[in-house]
Amino acid sequence: MSGDRPKILVGIDGSEDGIRAARYGIGRALRLDEDLWFVNAVDDGIMSGGWGIIYDPSVLKEAGQAAVKQAADLAITRGIPAERIHTDVAIGSSTGVLSEYSKEAEILIVGRRATSGLERMFIGSTSTSLVSASQCPLVVISAASTPEATGRYRRVTVAMGGSGDKPLRWAAQEARSRQATLSVVHVIPYQPATIASVAPATTAQEKSWETRVSAGLEQMVNPVREEFADVEITVRSLRGVLADALIQESSSVDLLVLGVKKRGPMILGGPVRAVLAHSACPVALITR
Repeated sequence: MSGDRPKILVGIDGSEDGIRAARYGIGRALRLDEDLWFVNAVDDGIMSGGWGIIYDPSVLKEAGQAAVKQAADLAITRGIPAERIHTDVAIGSSTGVLSEYSKEAEILIVGRRATSGLERMFIGSTSTSLVSASQCPLVVISAASTPEATGRYRRVTVAMGGSGDKPLRWAAQEARSRQATLSVVHVIPYQPATIASVAPATTAQEKSWETRVSAGLEQMVNPVREEFADVEITVRSLRGVLADALIQESSSVDLLVLGVKKRGPMILGGPVRAVLAHSACPVALITR
């Protein structure tokens, strides 16, 4: 694999969302002159079935090889040189394999849903566990909610909420690469309460709090504005329930960027999980 270009790691599982992830990765590779790395994980945990059936690993490997070849062929038809496309089929859980491979990647892209079963109704277990396991920024995308190529809005949004400036700077770099604007948002509940009292805040208190939040955001954003002078950056406050406000925001942007805490593999906050499950655009998760 070439060492002079960043690597776009894409998890391929044969699902529609996996192919959508491949298409997203191809678009990024064309835009940024990066290498593509399509990886399929053959889960050794399912080789022995619950009814005593032993699955032939060679059959599972063949299916994986067909899936990554489909992605590679798609990349070639889009104009990516064959020498910039790399494929792997590895034994292990999807989370474990992609987490290990992500150490060498610039970004990891995966589909949102599982390939089959009840998990298709919800956010897939692989994408949720990779939020904490990935060693690089993670993008989660859905074929159903984002069937077409992204970029028509020319707008990236990053949600701020005590996550430091790492997600902000990453989002600014992404906006620059897309020649898009960057919207920095913070969600304010309708009726914030103080620790000392659960009584609804007055209109004046809400306005004062919103002003302080906006001033704090502007202070954080100003150095980034100077560093990314070619990117139009605006600051806005949204009102409402956190997940609902961000899901609504996702309907008019090309990418929603969230900062998340590095946590255990099975722990993911409710609002982040809801946004991942229902976002109308790809979601990038930047750990801190």
